[in-house]
Amino acid sequence: MDKTYEILDNTEPMPIEEIKKLYDGNWVFMVNVTFDKEVKGKIISAIPVVIGKTPFDGVEDGIFEKYKTDEYRQRADLNLLPNVGFISALRFAG
Repeated sequence: MDKTYEILDNTEPMPIEEIKKLYDGNWVFMVNVTFDKEVKGKIISAIPVVIGKTPFDGVEDGIFEKYKTDEYRQRADLNLLPNVGFISALRFAG
């Protein structure tokens, strides 16, 4: 089965607007996230490290293990998939 995710080589934070433009149509996992101090949950910038065609693409391959250290805090994901909601998050087994 073909992989439906890509590990990115980004090393510097980028504004959330740029992330949305570059990775539109994908699910994005980000590290070193900077959140707005005034608006809870609002992302200002981050380093996108994984994109996928479904949420948490690659988890079965263990690709997120390296991001579970303090070096990569704060972590967040951004769903830019078409038809965001239940159907876009649905994964088929098999």
